[in-house]
Amino acid sequence: MSSKYGILAYPAGHSLSPAVHNAAFKAAGVDAEYEVCDVKPEDLEVFMNEMKGGAYDGLSVSSPHKEAVIDFMDNISPDAYDIRAVNTVVLKKGKLIGSNTDWVGALEALKRSGVESLVGKKVVILGAGGAARAIAYGLLKERAHVVVLNRTMDKAQKLANDLSGLFKGNASGSLRFGAIEGIGNFEPDILIQATSIWTTSGTEAQILPSGYLTGLAREGVRPLVMDIVYKPRITPLLFAAEDADCDVITGDKMLLYQAVAQFETWTGKKATKKVVEAMEVALKEGLK
Repeated sequence: MSSKYGILAYPAGHSLSPAVHNAAFKAAGVDAEYEVCDVKPEDLEVFMNEMKGGAYDGLSVSSPHKEAVIDFMDNISPDAYDIRAVNTVVLKKGKLIGSNTDWVGALEALKRSGVESLVGKKVVILGAGGAARAIAYGLLKERAHVVVLNRTMDKAQKLANDLSGLFKGNASGSLRFGAIEGIGNFEPDILIQATSIWTTSGTEAQILPSGYLTGLAREGVRPLVMDIVYKPRITPLLFAAEDADCDVITGDKMLLYQAVAQFETWTGKKATKKVVEAMEVALKEGLK
């Protein structure tokens, strides 16, 4: 019997996940299909009840549902519990099990870009939502020094409070928070944009003070800049980063590697080189 999966988000129409996962299923010879589940927050409970009844075998979860969906899980993985955000759901024997592969995808994207070790690295994360939580969690596991900056201070503080206690024995890592307006006080080794600003507010929106990266460059500081948004592939932040001669990581890299982990969670199969390459091709085609 064919299995059914989907991307749970709102809005979800822009997602490349269907193309990526359908390519993976085909390459692996898995009888499954993956579709868009465009679900408003007020309709989430009805949708999740339908899933528990067998409407779907698994889900990718994206904004704005990563935190809200936890209430409908029968069980969640330790990582998802600590992060307090779920981006992957699987239905097993009538029970919904949530996990998080965002942090895996983010770390893999950084490592594939040449970051050999994150120990002691100074990392600034912009945003305090579900994706930011996952990325901060992964960085703290790797003993980085993390600063979370957000427009809403309360949300940044909550993220810091939630995650700080998890790594008390980790003397090499640290976590602080602040307002985005205060970014001028930081000279990071790595800067990660983890909001959905380009999707929700358009590419005219401004997240950093004008000239911040070029100002750092004049002082000889050129952070590795990563944006989790993959459409547009080169976001306004990445344009500015390239202008300042910084190395960049596009959002499709994190999307790819977290999707690889999702594929393995759902199918119980290792994603072979053939499967990963098929996913990469689907991503490239979708971003043209």
